[in-house]
Amino acid sequence: KLSVAEKMMDQLQKELKQKDQIMQQEQASLAESKREIELLQEKITAMNLQQIEKDKQVQEKEETLMLEIENLTRSKDNLIFEDDIYGDIIIDNPLILKIIKTHQFQRLKNIKKLGELDSTSTKIKILKFYMNVNVGYIFQNIQKSTYSRLQHSIGMYYLAGKYVKQLQRKQPDQDITESDVLCVQIAALCYNLGHGPFSHIFGLFLKEVFPNGNKPWEKVSEASVMMFDHMIEENNEVKNLLEEFLDNYEEDIAFIKELIHGTLAYKEKKGKRKGKEFLHEIVVNKTSGLDVCMIDYTIHDAAVLGMNISFEWRAFLSKVVVMKCENDERHLFFPQDDFETYNNLFRTRYTLHRELYYLRKNRIVAVIIKRILIKLNRKPIIRDGDRLVTISEATKSMSAFTQLDDSVLASYDDDPEVQALLNCLGSKKSIGQIGFIIQTSDWHKERIRKHIIQNTKSCNIADQLVIDPIKNGYENHESLTQYYYTSDGRTGQWTHEWAKPPPTAYPTPLRIFLVSGDIKLIHEVQQVLRELQANERLNGETYSDKDNHNLMRPLKTTEAKALEAQDTDK
Repeated sequence: KLSVAEKMMDQLQKELKQKDQIMQQEQASLAESKREIELLQEKITAMNLQQIEKDKQVQEKEETLMLEIENLTRSKDNLIFEDDIYGDIIIDNPLILKIIKTHQFQRLKNIKKLGELDSTSTKIKILKFYMNVNVGYIFQNIQKSTYSRLQHSIGMYYLAGKYVKQLQRKQPDQDITESDVLCVQIAALCYNLGHGPFSHIFGLFLKEVFPNGNKPWEKVSEASVMMFDHMIEENNEVKNLLEEFLDNYEEDIAFIKELIHGTLAYKEKKGKRKGKEFLHEIVVNKTSGLDVCMIDYTIHDAAVLGMNISFEWRAFLSKVVVMKCENDERHLFFPQDDFETYNNLFRTRYTLHRELYYLRKNRIVAVIIKRILIKLNRKPIIRDGDRLVTISEATKSMSAFTQLDDSVLASYDDDPEVQALLNCLGSKKSIGQIGFIIQTSDWHKERIRKHIIQNTKSCNIADQLVIDPIKNGYENHESLTQYYYTSDGRTGQWTHEWAKPPPTAYPTPLRIFLVSGDIKLIHEVQQVLRELQANERLNGETYSDKDNHNLMRPLKTTEAKALEAQDTDK
């Protein structure tokens, strides 16, 4: 029995040993598999690290390439203008680059805002004043409206180029040549050349210093053409490049001038673009009022106020087509379906007139600057060759006019009123605010002015009284028309419904200011205005004392007498 038990024990031990060996083999196999997994993970990690390093190298190469491209585009053969609406505007055409670099064009960047004014006996710091590109008025505390005439010119150039090239690409049957494209771009680029200091304020200045209709020009476009001629005369490289790039120098130069003047100039056809009347409707369209000049300043200035507008310039350009009219002339046609979009753009401009261009505080600054220009005009301060001329005389010579920009306000003058007005700008003080009135056919601007002067008994305010008409952007809207096409192929022409003003656009009042810090005199003039409104039943009102709480300093008696003597001598 013991022998049998021993045999069974031996057998069990053998089986246990075999199972133990099998387990050891399985554990060894498991360890080997685990090691294989670890090795595989190490390989994957190494591959990931290599890929990461490779991606990093690729990214570094891409960044290096982008820097090289950026450096290349910013080289002497290219210019980049950063624009809030259009993005980067890259200019590489040698002719356009040469025009931009001329002194005649570069002066436009200094027609935008004021900085510090220094003189031998006074230093006046102008804190924050900004000038809008369209009307040239100074705007306070609106930082993005430092949009200069140079920037507006670049924007017009870019938009006009996109406009005409889109037509060239879509409608090859219109035979739009590369010379046509270049002429349109140059006209858009040079359209602002004729603006003087503070843009349209300078126009108001000219109207006052040339009262009898003998102004050097009636429209800024005339001055722009004169400056364009002067630019060519003074820059041989520009002339040589024009001769190189244009198909026919004489005809194309005449055509560029027609485009600067505006739509109706093509009727003279000095540029000999018969059958291409539509080219005259791109830069300055006096027939419809909707052109690249209006589009550029409207969408930029709307952005200043944070306005949302439905007008998309890219979509607009994509839908414009050239079609032949009954008189065989070819004009631009807009899609009928977008009619409200166009009228909304005009309404946006109306809002800009109301809330930006003709905002009362901005008009006060405009009145002050015009007044300073008039006072500075008494002395020759502008270099014209070997002599000095006055500001108004400088308009008769483009070499002198080239020297005129916003910095003219820094010209020293010991006139007590000029000093008081400059102090207004630096300290945000104001001239007297009288009120506003709605003129009628009987009581128009000049009659109202004459009445107020005659009925102000304490002193003669003829030189101090300012009557400032408010514009709404719909001037001459009755004459504007535009051709359109329908989705089913018909055509037509918008007339009275085109650029139609909203009911709130009229009537436009006359604002009345007094260049004075004398509150008693201001009250006297306000009383004259109130009596006129009551007696003649004219709509309007006088401004409150709160509006006149921070007035310019009154002139001292001796200064006032000296000023009166200067006026008498003049």
